[in-house]
Amino acid sequence: MIREQELRALLSAVRAAECASVIGLSNTGKSTLLRAVCSSAVRRLVWQQPDERWLFVYVDCNLMPERSERALHEIVLRNVIEALRQSNTTESLLSRLNVFRQQVVQPPTPLRSALAFNEALTVLCEDSGRRIVLALDEFDDPFEKLDGRVFLNLRASKDRFGDNLTFVTATDRPLSEIRADYEASEFVELFAAQTHWIGFLNAAQSRELVWELARADDFTLESDEVDFLVHQAGGHPGLLKSIVQIYGRVAAGAPKSAQREAQSVAAYAFDADATVHQECLKLWTQLTVPERDTLMALFGHGRVNEQALDQATLTRLRLRNLLPCSPSTEDSSAPDTGPAVGALWQSFIKRQALSAGRRERGVRVDVEAGDVYVDGRPIETLTELEYKLLLLLYGRLNKIVDKYTIVTEVWGENYLNEVDDARIEKLVSRLRAKLEPGAPEPVYLLTVRGRGYKLVG
Repeated sequence: MIREQELRALLSAVRAAECASVIGLSNTGKSTLLRAVCSSAVRRLVWQQPDERWLFVYVDCNLMPERSERALHEIVLRNVIEALRQSNTTESLLSRLNVFRQQVVQPPTPLRSALAFNEALTVLCEDSGRRIVLALDEFDDPFEKLDGRVFLNLRASKDRFGDNLTFVTATDRPLSEIRADYEASEFVELFAAQTHWIGFLNAAQSRELVWELARADDFTLESDEVDFLVHQAGGHPGLLKSIVQIYGRVAAGAPKSAQREAQSVAAYAFDADATVHQECLKLWTQLTVPERDTLMALFGHGRVNEQALDQATLTRLRLRNLLPCSPSTEDSSAPDTGPAVGALWQSFIKRQALSAGRRERGVRVDVEAGDVYVDGRPIETLTELEYKLLLLLYGRLNKIVDKYTIVTEVWGENYLNEVDDARIEKLVSRLRAKLEPGAPEPVYLLTVRGRGYKLVG
């Protein structure tokens, strides 16, 4: 079973009624892991006994029609009702929950929507006879953008219902890094003891996944073909899926005598494929600037010894399971004990290192794409307020922007009496940390004492 260790750890946490957070970059398998947790067949295999006392509810937050409290509450209740229906729950309970769901969607008064959701949780946790587990997948965006009161209420619900209510979340970044206001922090505390990082699969897991993907696409592979594919994609599930599909089209079924030539054709197809490039780019843009710099130093054309690199960044990369124990190992498919770093990913990093040496210094905003580059490298994703502030400063490059203008342009005129200097300074500090992480002194985003701020080109 792929990710069996992570799966057992999550189910152990849930059984103890502890909330758990799953963290991993795009397409590393977070959704697959949460769906496995919510699968009764998988749980019977792990727990070795029936689990009728539990109700696991998988919620894909990407399916929310809008980023609002009402939309989050509605999608949770919709999936709860569907999960109960599949478990042969009484019609009376389903009917009561449907009434609450309708009141969430079309409340007679604005306050009624949130109250209806809370009452639905009360009925669910106290009257259903089940221990409820809400698995909130793709949770980054709602957690970042919804009002903090939403999560303070979820925290209060957990405190109230105890063992009868447990949350499992899946995000690209730690919850504490997504936001740190008081209300959200109260919710984040629930996950402090159960934070699970997932990253690349190790070589053995990668081979197992390749076999599964090939069977799903209805073709067979020889053992050395599997090794070739793992060497190319390493342990990134998204990359493995992409190249197995390509290999099935261009090289699978080649006779043994022509296998080397077939693999050369496949390798060329991998390198030219837009989906493969997009997988690498998606992974790259989710890394912090220090993490990218470290990977370029490790895998670039002029590799450096890891002892000369920032050890905290190396530790973070290993914590995220993105580096093997010996990152400079030439045969990246060899180690079975750590994550496999594939040739495609290493080639992408080398190209980034080469390009970085040629790019101009400074801050550049691609307004149409919404991308931000500093010294030619894409930076960590900005929040909505951070991006608004950057656009304001970028539009007045090398000019001072006063705090009054920042409040009216970033927050809006209605917030003139609500946004104080400390709040502005915190926003500037967060933006500066992403533009110039680790810099001892600001280079691009400068404070002009008593007058405001300016972005230097």
